[in-house]
Amino acid sequence: MKAQFNKAHILGVSVCVPSHCIDVDDCLESVFLNDEKTLKRMKKILGIQSRFIADENTSTSDLGYEASINLFEILNFDKNELDMLIFVTQTPDFFMPSCANYLHKRLNLNTNTIAFDVNQACAGYLYGLFLAYSFIENENAKNILLICGDTLSKTINPLNANLAPIFGDGVSASLITKKESKSFFSLHSDGSGFDKLIIPNRAFSKLDKSKTQNKEIFETNPYRNLENLYMDGAEIFNLALEKETQSVKEILKFCAKDKEDIEYFLFHQSNKFLVENLIFDLQLDAKKVPNTLMQKYANLSACSLPALLCHIQNCNFNAILSAFGAGLAWGSAYLEFDKIKTIIKEKK
Repeated sequence: MKAQFNKAHILGVSVCVPSHCIDVDDCLESVFLNDEKTLKRMKKILGIQSRFIADENTSTSDLGYEASINLFEILNFDKNELDMLIFVTQTPDFFMPSCANYLHKRLNLNTNTIAFDVNQACAGYLYGLFLAYSFIENENAKNILLICGDTLSKTINPLNANLAPIFGDGVSASLITKKESKSFFSLHSDGSGFDKLIIPNRAFSKLDKSKTQNKEIFETNPYRNLENLYMDGAEIFNLALEKETQSVKEILKFCAKDKEDIEYFLFHQSNKFLVENLIFDLQLDAKKVPNTLMQKYANLSACSLPALLCHIQNCNFNAILSAFGAGLAWGSAYLEFDKIKTIIKEKK
């Protein structure tokens, strides 16, 4: 699906990460069982060094709440002016009610502010922006609070050397408002790959062997059960490289821009080596492609792109944002930023 918008704009972005930080070198004995070679290889390829992890008393909405409060503060924004709250997450506090409604209560928003969840993973920020921009373009809203992020560490055994070091926790809050600004979106889905990145047995259905050809999902060990995240890492890497490369070419053509016209290319930070390959395949200027977020935060899932925005020093720029994730879902967007304010903080 492609769409062009002319009336929506990101006014500010805030990210909140948990206060507990883990250095991957401190996991040599407990997680990597003193296998220094594997640890060094993962650090080099993935770009990981540290990550922020939510404790058992910190939920996705806790991080979303603080991100929202910080955002209102830096923008000096009156929360009573909000028309809508969209919460994009795959790790909700509850299956019922929605995270959005629970956060609505915690922020003490008025009853004219509607709230709902969107279940999306790494491409969730693009999907959330697409929804927010659509509502504003059609003049159904003027101000939308978009919350986006996860506490994926709660779905992974902390001693799983293949997955635990890769993922960090974080939630973003973005204020989308009505303002003249050109933007272009190109989004895609492919449900045939639903079993490449999945938590099999944690909701109201149990994945059985009649629903998937991927038998590897059912292989358990002391560090993974069927309520934990499963990822076909090699397949996800290959698909992300293929689809994001295509997607960026597609959005450049759609918005009628050359690579030289774009100031930043912001890719979902899932893997340092993947981003390096995207730079090579697309023949991009590496100076325009931030690729250090994994080192400090690891893979922040849907919070990755807003966290990248928080690390750009400019407040006036254009950028192409691109992501690939579970679903399968992927896409790219061309956005223009004008006097954007950002902040990234640890939870109090």
